[in-house]
Amino acid sequence: MNIQVWTDTDLHGAGGALVLRWLYKDCKTFSINDVTESTFTGRFKGAQQTLDHYDRIFIVDLDLNREQIQLADRENTVIIDTHTNHFKNKNLYKKSKVIIDDSFFSCVDLISDKFKTHLNLTDEQKNLTDLICQYDWYKSNNDSLKLNAIYYNLNAPKTENFISSFYNGLTEFNPHQKNSIKLFFKKFKEQISTNNIFKGKIKDYNIVATFGDYAVGELAHFLLSKYEADISIIVNTKTKTVSFRRNKNCDVDVSLLAKKLCDGGGHAAAAGGKLTEQFATLTKQFTQC
Repeated sequence: MNIQVWTDTDLHGAGGALVLRWLYKDCKTFSINDVTESTFTGRFKGAQQTLDHYDRIFIVDLDLNREQIQLADRENTVIIDTHTNHFKNKNLYKKSKVIIDDSFFSCVDLISDKFKTHLNLTDEQKNLTDLICQYDWYKSNNDSLKLNAIYYNLNAPKTENFISSFYNGLTEFNPHQKNSIKLFFKKFKEQISTNNIFKGKIKDYNIVATFGDYAVGELAHFLLSKYEADISIIVNTKTKTVSFRRNKNCDVDVSLLAKKLCDGGGHAAAAGGKLTEQFATLTKQFTQC
């Protein structure tokens, strides 16, 4: 059997691909494309001529919008996700097999649950899936944060290298992995300690903002947790881009903010755009924490 996986470029996405690799350990071909929601459309369109070569194409941990759902809706695709917006739109699929359930925190535990009768995991593999499912910057689980640090510092192709490193499950981190952990947190802490943090409001939502160019997603979620804000904004002056993230308990669609303020877009929980004059004018009202 020939399998292809399209998965998000984060620890949960890599973990989902790893569980599928365990599930299809005897397949003839197992290829991986790690993408984001913003890069999925272009790359999936570019792969159209090869998609029929695969018996099953898994699309994992990607919060696809309506246009992307139409693109992905094929007889040989299996859609696996836990995002609430994707769950609300799952009826738009007409051809794909759909496994979308927002009652699960991660696609790792969703896949493990749906295919549990076919998975025969070792204790080490179970420990790894548990640790991946625990990963959440809103919480302080040191081991899961360390695992994410290792993932973040992997060279491309990140998901393939993650699978190679942890195929046998969770064991003691080797010296190279321990150095990756130290490097990640050293650079992360330096970024936090040297950058000013600002707070403000957009309508009735509490905003926290800073500058950053390293582990931007992780930085955004760290700020949300530390300052109990509704929305975090990270400005990358090197790339002249702005990233938006929302607290998991917040209902605002940050893609609309990104579109209005930064000529950008994205998804309800994560979005981005360009550093514009309109955005700069708005943030002048923010005050330093």
